[in-house]
Amino acid sequence: MYTIQQGTVKFFNDTKGFGFITP
Repeated sequence: MYTIQQGTVKFFNDTKGFGFITP
């Protein structure tokens, strides 16, 4: 459950670059 979440977070950060759900 953390692997997918981490991947999504990284994807969002790389795509959008929000950085609001990054650990």
